[in-house]
Amino acid sequence: MKNVKSIFILPLLVFLLSSMAYVLPANGETVHALLVIMDDDPKIGSNVKIDRKNMVNLLASVHNELAEVKTTTLLSSKDNATRDEVLQWVRNLKVGTNDIVFLYYAGHGGMNQDGQTFLATEGKWLFRSELVNAIEQVKSPRLTILITDCCSSLVSSNIDPSLQSSRNMTRLTERVLRNLFIEHKGFLHITAATEKQYGWSNVRTGGWFTSNLIQALNSNPDENRDEFLTWKEVFEITRQNTEKTFSQTTFTTKQQDDMKRKGITSQTPKAYSFPTPLFQSTLNGVLSGERKTVNYILLAIFIFTLFISNRISHNLKRQHAGRRRLSSFRVKASGIVAIEVLIWIGFNIFWSFFRTNWVVISIIGVILILMILIRKTRQYA
Repeated sequence: MKNVKSIFILPLLVFLLSSMAYVLPANGETVHALLVIMDDDPKIGSNVKIDRKNMVNLLASVHNELAEVKTTTLLSSKDNATRDEVLQWVRNLKVGTNDIVFLYYAGHGGMNQDGQTFLATEGKWLFRSELVNAIEQVKSPRLTILITDCCSSLVSSNIDPSLQSSRNMTRLTERVLRNLFIEHKGFLHITAATEKQYGWSNVRTGGWFTSNLIQALNSNPDENRDEFLTWKEVFEITRQNTEKTFSQTTFTTKQQDDMKRKGITSQTPKAYSFPTPLFQSTLNGVLSGERKTVNYILLAIFIFTLFISNRISHNLKRQHAGRRRLSSFRVKASGIVAIEVLIWIGFNIFWSFFRTNWVVISIIGVILILMILIRKTRQYA
């Protein structure tokens, strides 16, 4: 009878495994954010103030939907946007294993004769390499985000209205924020332009890179339509739109001559590194990503159920069990198989619900399994 009790538990095990397969880390305990804004620059000060507003709104959405956000802002107008202040903030960080470090810079930047890129912080330049080295010394954050919009140069432009519209930060959906801030691990390091290129801005939208990044977040650019948004997808659409903005801009004769002399033909954002998605489900077929693993588990349990049912049926025949008993077992076994099939279908249709509510589903599954075990134990005692 142990085999009979086991087969009754199998559907619930399927249900439990389906939900627990999508166990996610808890929401980021804290987002430690630093905004470095060169807001008193005579050329780009007004532009980067828009960038600051966009980042403040983004962090507000994260705070409202996901986790506590602790923001420090360094402003050149306050004389604290210096290399030492930035590095000191990084070195003083104390983060948990599920925390997020978010660092954003908007201002001038460049590259020296040795090919080293830098952020033009007040007083002494902050080289990108030393900032990255300091960030990598921070212990245990689950996700680190470094976004730099530099260098920024004032330009009057005639841009496609579709690229200028809806630049303001809207409230992002919880799913988009969860995908990007909770369901990634590692180091996101992106900047507005490739070496030897300018990073442009204007007084309407701020930095082209930042405004296109915000637009990408608002538009949810899920390129492969798998209902899971990665930082790579966000960056790719940001890069495309930034290049498009450049190509549609009318530069002054002086700016054109300057770029021609330096061989600048575009503004192409650069990605130094991307974080790794903690999982990636897909609607384009059940046999891809993490969903593939779960479906293999379901298939294995389904086959095991059929195997056990067949063995029990043969044993009952060998024991010359009556037709009523044999028929009763077959009805129950068929019902169990049907339940497993329904669970499999339901999982693939409502996988996002399973993923999001795995805690509740797991608790319910454990309770039901315990109830059946107690009932069957009494029945066959």
